[in-house]
Amino acid sequence: MAMSHPEFASRVLWRRTSDPEADDLTLLDIVERGRRARYLREDDRRRFTLGVVLAKREIAERTGLRPKDVVLDRTCPGCGAPHGRPLYPGWHLSVSHSGGLVGLAIADVPVGLDVEERGRSLADLADAILAGEPEGDLHVYWTRKEALLKATGDGLKVPMTEVEVTGASAPPALLRWKGRPDLPARTVLRDLDPAPGYAGALAFIRP
Repeated sequence: MAMSHPEFASRVLWRRTSDPEADDLTLLDIVERGRRARYLREDDRRRFTLGVVLAKREIAERTGLRPKDVVLDRTCPGCGAPHGRPLYPGWHLSVSHSGGLVGLAIADVPVGLDVEERGRSLADLADAILAGEPEGDLHVYWTRKEALLKATGDGLKVPMTEVEVTGASAPPALLRWKGRPDLPARTVLRDLDPAPGYAGALAFIRP
């Protein structure tokens, strides 16, 4: 499953954790194999492997390198350990997973991808998700805001309550980001339909 967004040289790919690619360790380097081994659950190991495989194959297609020669930089900006989001010169990557689905987004501008299985109730998290938006589908709000937080690189450092988006039934857009008045005009936000039973969102940040 793949979707393209030409204006940002972007592509989004989806895979199931049951796909054979989740068993392909040939593209993982020694650091990635070590990280994979530290996951306790087999499902988590398969999700991580799929993220690596998808990222390296996409970079290889765009650079002419062999997938096994693609080296992703995972240096965490906070502590320097190799567990940060994957980076590659000239390209922005975002990996997301939920349940049995794994997604990768690649673009030539900062990009954030999020997917959430609808079987998980978010009702208890409403106060931590909403920032004045009308009541609506919390999975839509969650994925929109997660995608935005990934695109900016802020992640969990910024509470979702500081990020206001349009109502869940309205076309997706960023309305307000506390302390960042420049972002709404620079942001492109899209709702995705990754697979039955899942909500998804994709965010781009223009320079």
